[in-house]
This record gives sequence, C-alpha cells and structure tokens, in this order.
Amino acid sequence: MSYFEAPQNVIVIGGGIVGSSIAWHFSQSHTTNTTIIADKIGGVATPNSFAWVNAGSTDKQFYYNFRHRSMNHWREIEKAVPELSRYIHWGASLNWDIANETERAEYGERLTKWGYDVVTVNKTEIATTYEPEFEESFLTADWVLRYTEEGQMEAHIVAEKLIEQAQTNGAGLLETNVTSFFKKDGKIAGVVIDGGEEVYADHVVLAGGLGSVPLLAAEGVDLPLTPEAGLLINTVPTERKLLNGVVYSHDLHLRQTADGRIRTGSDFGGSDPTDNPQAVADDLFVKLQAAFKGGDEIEYDYYTIGYRPTPADGLPILGETGVDGLTVATMHSGVSNGALVGKLISELVLTGEKDPALADFALSRFSNGTTVTPKRSRADH
Repeated sequence: MSYFEAPQNVIVIGGGIVGSSIAWHFSQSHTTNTTIIADKIGGVATPNSFAWVNAGSTDKQFYYNFRHRSMNHWREIEKAVPELSRYIHWGASLNWDIANETERAEYGERLTKWGYDVVTVNKTEIATTYEPEFEESFLTADWVLRYTEEGQMEAHIVAEKLIEQAQTNGAGLLETNVTSFFKKDGKIAGVVIDGGEEVYADHVVLAGGLGSVPLLAAEGVDLPLTPEAGLLINTVPTERKLLNGVVYSHDLHLRQTADGRIRTGSDFGGSDPTDNPQAVADDLFVKLQAAFKGGDEIEYDYYTIGYRPTPADGLPILGETGVDGLTVATMHSGVSNGALVGKLISELVLTGEKDPALADFALSRFSNGTTVTPKRSRADH
C-alpha cells in the first residue's frame, strides 16, 4: 500500500473560472497553503465567453452526468458565497437551434431520459409568458424545448469573487506570468515567474487554458488543445428587461448580462470572425435588432473575439500529467464544468482520492490513438 502525503503548499496557475474554482476549493482546507498565480484575474478566455451554464450540450451520457453534477455544485458554491447570486442567474433556456422537429424532439427525449428537466413550449407561450419582447417573426419554430435547470453567469466576475474569497481564506495571489517549472529529485518543486523568481510548492495545478500548452511542452508533455476563435457582440446596457433566460435559436444565441447588455453570437462559442470581424459584428447586430420589439432603440457597443482552449476530442482534460507533482485542468466548457472540476481536482491533490468520473477525462486517453471528434449539437459558453 502506497503512502500518500498531502501537500502543504499548492500553486494554482490560472485566474479564469476554472483556476479560480480550484483555488477556492483549496482554500477551504486549513492544512494547505494556496498560492494563485495569474497574469489576469478573471482569466483570458473567460471574459470573452458566452457563459451559459448547462448540462445538455453533449450526446455522451457520462459527460452529461459530469456537467449536471457541476451545475448542482454551482448552486452549492453560490450558497457558500452569497455575493455570487448577483452574477449567477438561473433563468432556464429556450432552444430551437435544431431546425428539424423530429431531431429536436429526439434530443429533448434523450435528455429527459437522462434526468434533465425538459418542457415543450409552444410559440404562444413564448410570446406571452417566457420571452414577450421578441418580435413574432423571430419565433421561427412552432414549439421549442425549455431546459428549466439552466442558467448563465458573469463568469469573469464570478472568477474574481472566488479568488477574493480564497484570499480571505488565506490564499496568496501573484499577478504575473509563470515561465517554467523547476524540479527537485525529479518532482515538480515550484514555478519560475517573470523576472526569474522561483516560487516553491509541493504540488502545482495548471489551469491556464491555452497558456498551459507551452508550459507542458517544456516538460515533454503534449497537451492537445486548439485555439478556436469566436466573435460575440455586446450592446450598450439597457434598463429594459429584454430577456429572462438564455435563448438558443436557429440564427442567434442570446442572453442579457447582469448589467443589462445583450450578448449574442451565431453560435454558443461565437461567430467566425473571418478577416473582417466588424462586418460580422454589424451583421449580427442587424439580426439582433430585428429580433426584439423596439429593436431600433437597442444600441451596439462592441465585439469581442475569444479563443477557446478546445481539446482534440472536445472533452475536458483533467488530472495527472505524467510529471510528478503536476496536475492539469483544461477544457472549453469551463463555465459549466468549473464548479465540479474545482471540487474533484482539489480532492485529488489533497487526499489522493480520485473521483471515478475523472477517469473519462484523463490526458492519457490521447496516447492510445483512439481519439474521436464528438458531434456538437448544443454547447455551453
């Protein structure tokens, strides 16, 4: 029987929604010192994400189960950190992105079978009860699927608040870049930051998104991530309550942020920016205005282009890296998955106990040549 020694000093690299959740969970321990190292608090990809919290964006039941557990854990975290309630909104979602009615019905039936709360809503109910600010012409489906458990968040603010709470719990924060790792007796013993300073730790968790790739490459570890660009537009904040929840239509995916902006793209991860992103943004804004009653009063503000850290098979990469003392947590669906990832990764590092669900997301799965690109019918962010 192997002996496990809990680390006394842990470094978390990354200040986005995943890194902040991991750090917050570590900070609940009174036996481990946690240091967060991030160049940008709130993350790099996180502020430019759509930030939709859902579990139904997969055709794999094991991944649905993981995401659903994470949704529920976000609610638990929200109770533990009540301030987050200002930035997390459980307003459900309406979905008619699948144009074919038979396929849409089958999708809803599958999710219902898995335990998701799915309700069929007709066009009249949308107009009178759920989203009355839409123009009738925007409601192109006679009926849609309503996922009552889903929500949205201002993910970069949630990340900031979790880091603040972790600091209140005793965690340290260094706002800088990690340039490399250093070892002692073959085991990671800390990191080197800008300026060449060494920061010591018994264990390092790498949750730096695309920035994780070169750091692991320097250790001879291939992290199969691809940066996928996505453009989202944001309107000027309005006091009008234009949306009650997330809407996933044929042409637009929309939500209203906590400060009153409408954030939209042609897909969950944003539209293809092409070589003329302003033209893409302008086209999206015309469609957005046409979707709402009094849409000419809505004002355009700006667009963002985010680069999603997307694993080769679309699924999270979580757990051991093959380098002693170094754990990784990276994925595209950080907003939905971040709560549970924080819990399970912190438990793994602090106790050595691995939740059975982590087996499906091990980095080692890419070494056997059986990677399969998943179907993508709905998704988060």
